[in-house]
Amino acid sequence: MSAGPLLLAGVDIGSTHCKALLCDASGTVVARAQRRTPRGRDGHSHPADDLIAAGLGALADCVRTAGRSPEAVGLTGMAEAGVALDAAGRPLGPVQAWSDPAPGPYADRLSRTHGATALHRRTGVLPSAKVPLATWCAMADLAPGTLARMRTWAGAADLVAHALTGRIGTDATFAQRTMAWDPSRACWIPELLAEAGIGQERMPPVHRPGRPVGAVTAASAAATGLRPGAPVVVAGHDHLVGAWAAGVRGAGQVADSMGTAEAVLTVSADAPDTVAAAGEGMSWGRHVDGEHWITLAGMQASGALIEWFCDRFLGLSGTSGPARYSAFAELVDTVPPAPTGLVVEPYLHGRSSPRPRPGAGLAIHGLRPAHGPAHLARALLEGAAHHARWMTDTQAALAGLAPAAVTLLGGSTRVRAWTELKAAVSPWPTLLCGEPEAPGLGAAAWAGAALGLDPVTVCAPTTALVPDPVAADAYRARHRDRFLPRVTAPSPLNGPLDGVPNGVPNDKEHPA
Repeated sequence: MSAGPLLLAGVDIGSTHCKALLCDASGTVVARAQRRTPRGRDGHSHPADDLIAAGLGALADCVRTAGRSPEAVGLTGMAEAGVALDAAGRPLGPVQAWSDPAPGPYADRLSRTHGATALHRRTGVLPSAKVPLATWCAMADLAPGTLARMRTWAGAADLVAHALTGRIGTDATFAQRTMAWDPSRACWIPELLAEAGIGQERMPPVHRPGRPVGAVTAASAAATGLRPGAPVVVAGHDHLVGAWAAGVRGAGQVADSMGTAEAVLTVSADAPDTVAAAGEGMSWGRHVDGEHWITLAGMQASGALIEWFCDRFLGLSGTSGPARYSAFAELVDTVPPAPTGLVVEPYLHGRSSPRPRPGAGLAIHGLRPAHGPAHLARALLEGAAHHARWMTDTQAALAGLAPAAVTLLGGSTRVRAWTELKAAVSPWPTLLCGEPEAPGLGAAAWAGAALGLDPVTVCAPTTALVPDPVAADAYRARHRDRFLPRVTAPSPLNGPLDGVPNGVPNDKEHPA
């Protein structure tokens, strides 16, 4: 292949797509590719070999497009999804998706045994069906033979790194999603692993930021076009790695990652108030640099609101995502960019945070005969924007500092009206990340660290969003006077945490 400036690779193993990119040392992207993430028939698993093939296939496509191989490879992706590996490094089944509800009873058992608040204070996460510790407990009960053969555990990104290097390893931001890792002491927790009958020796090594898991083998190089010996880094959890690429790195910086689900994270110099964070349904832990802390909250149905509307009201079920988003955006643009008069509680699948209420539903208040489909479409965006601000305000209180700026990133930022609403609703500076694949770019930045490059130098461009002052005043008043009173008021479906004691969920699903 032809010579040229040094290239870095970033691979993002996501729930829907496996994406790859190549960039130079400044972060300029020179090639992109993606493959559909394979799913099993049950909808809650990924065939392991097919998942590896999708990730490496996207990477190989980039190498062919660029005509050159990268000097280092970084990996990021979905947290919680993972698979047991045997002594030879072979998967002992499919990769279990984070969305699988089956381990829920075991998460509930952990909550009863140890206390949800105590677990959260120790591990940074609340008990739920998706945490790997619940999966390991389920294996001990339902598949003891598989657990006995398990020599280590590989998350989705770890699995692809293993395919490239023959070595297993992970990052602390993945480890802290297992509910068996102590973010404060940076170590596995033996007494929690003992709940599944396993020890620390069967957990993957946790590497410091930028330290490679291993190097590309000759066989992997032949299959992908990579350079044998190139270092491979597991960069960490996709939300955090994407935030890093978007410049959300220092205390007071906030990232709003907008996709089918939405995640808001606040960076701080110290850990947040962990007891209060548990009550708000938010997780906490280290940022990808290993120095700063983050508070993370999720909204299960964000872009999913658009998909639901397009399916139910526009008859677009089965059409591609970009086509649906485009039709939705065109409809929204037919009404004035001002408050619709509607108040939407945007909880298509319950509310995870703040004030968790798993039984909360999608509710629309103030509907009048003059309102049409376009008003409803815009009102859904208003409700989601108001909720994102509520998550951000809550995190600011937990971390003890006001947002310096909020950076929007992710696929849903393609809806211009939505990003404009975010800026209008929020009293802080709002920035729009210009890199559509921020997690991949962040993974490439941390791959460069293995070569001695400073990951700070790779940063996606951002644009400041300046709202119309009249619209901003109107939306901020509605947030204070209409949205917050509505979502915090008790109701039959929006009552005191649906019977969950002390405001702490147990086996409910939490995207954070």
